[in-house]
Amino acid sequence: MLTPDEIRALREYTEMTQVQMAQLLRVRPADVIAWENGALEPDAGQMAQLERLQKSKAKKMRFKFN
Repeated sequence: MLTPDEIRALREYTEMTQVQMAQLLRVRPADVIAWENGALEPDAGQMAQLERLQKSKAKKMRFKFN
C-alpha cells in the first residue's frame, strides 16, 4: 500500500499532473488530490494500478543504471 507521499512522488516521477493521473486511473482529479493529502485512500483496484505503475517505473530505473 502506498502512502500519500509515495503517491505524490510516483506522480511527480512519472511527470504527470494530477489531472493526467486521474485520467489514467479513471477517477476525478479531486480524488488524486485527496489521496496525496491523505484525506482519502484509493480503493483496492486503484491501489493495484498505482502499485503496478510504481513497479514498472522501478524496473526502468534499475535498467537505466545497470
